Amino acid sequence: MGNFGVVTKGMFRQERQSGRVVMGYLLGLAIMGYWMSGFFQYVADTGEPINILETFCVVEQHYVNLLFLLLGWLLVIADAPFVKGNTYLLLYRCGRRRWNAGMLFYILVQAFSYVAVMAIFTIMISSFYGFTGNMWSSPVYSLAKDVGNNIGVKYNISFPWLTMMQVMTVPQAFAVTVLFLYLYLALLGVLLYVAALLISGTAGIATVMAVHLTGYLQMMDGHVAFSLLARAVPGNFIDGTGACWRSAALFLVWIILLIILSDILVKKVEFHSGAEVDG
Repeated sequence: MGNFGVVTKGMFRQERQSGRVVMGYLLGLAIMGYWMSGFFQYVADTGEPINILETFCVVEQHYVNLLFLLLGWLLVIADAPFVKGNTYLLLYRCGRRRWNAGMLFYILVQAFSYVAVMAIFTIMISSFYGFTGNMWSSPVYSLAKDVGNNIGVKYNISFPWLTMMQVMTVPQAFAVTVLFLYLYLALLGVLLYVAALLISGTAGIATVMAVHLTGYLQMMDGHVAFSLLARAVPGNFIDGTGACWRSAALFLVWIILLIILSDILVKKVEFHSGAEVDG
């Protein structure tokens, strides 16, 4: 366990100095900011306050925002499986399996960090426009009832999740939205890592982009149940019966299967070093 922790801690120390990682976070914030601007313009025009947690629920569940938000995340993890100059020493000290576990844990924690930064950013900006508490605001309620998408066309934002508002408080909706985005990004991060182990880093990025874009196209064609991207939007599956948790379970199952696959693959990957041991 000690070696496993050392690998993860070392990865964070190493990657926090990476311009690629910083650019990934900045790109994610810029993408969130673009869609937030339309939402805040709408809120300003209504002249009414919003709950400071609502912004993340609205913006994250906007399909086009979610489509591009992955780009920042891909920059953050683009170097998977993170083979650096000290990799061979780590393999020698802790073995392949613990090194693999450290890499995977780094991806899972980094995914949480990425989502947390996006969520905190929306809360900080929303604090100038709103209030705290459990209650949904009038602007978001009107947005949810905008069946004709008149508001959506004018402000380039939408929130057609009236059922979510009826069965959840704002903190509950916020927590679910954070969770589903985290599970989706964690899944794609682990998928990229496994594909990079199996083939190459380029193949990993291509695989993730293919899954992501396929999910978007399926969602646009109305095949929501078959789209992983659609399942990252909890509003698609909230119906008051707990159906949305099947999506969370699906993400977890895929993550676990990929982790098991990585444990098998890492024993056979050629790192081009003689100084390594099995572990």
